[in-house]
Amino acid sequence: MRTFVLLIIATSLFCPAFAQGRKIVVDTTAVVAVKKRPAIKFEIREHRFDTISISRNPKREHTFTFTNTGDADLHILQVASGCGCTTPKYTKKPIKPGKKGSIKVEYDATGRRPGYFRKSVTVYSNDPTSYVRLFVEGIMVE
Repeated sequence: MRTFVLLIIATSLFCPAFAQGRKIVVDTTAVVAVKKRPAIKFEIREHRFDTISISRNPKREHTFTFTNTGDADLHILQVASGCGCTTPKYTKKPIKPGKKGSIKVEYDATGRRPGYFRKSVTVYSNDPTSYVRLFVEGIMVE
């Protein structure tokens, strides 16, 4: 009896479409527009400096290189450092698909204590996946 009631309910739901001569058609030839997106890809995300002498040569820099692997222009919106001892400089012009850009990170150990350090800079772009964090690290000595 229960099966019979379910069959009647199902038939009543689908009958109006068939009773009016309508056909349910699925269009498999429709072209779906795909939005073009940039994509940032770094060659490396971490750099280890040699030992840094605080008294003789406290400044070091490293350039991180990236490629726009997407199919739209990539814009670097902001590069934020984790502290005042790291200063980022970056490509301000749009990077075309397949082209490269760079972010130079300068670390200044002046006035810092000896020992291990690991500092970060965060790269914000129009890549919809997320931000990217880059790291510089090393050991400071007197």
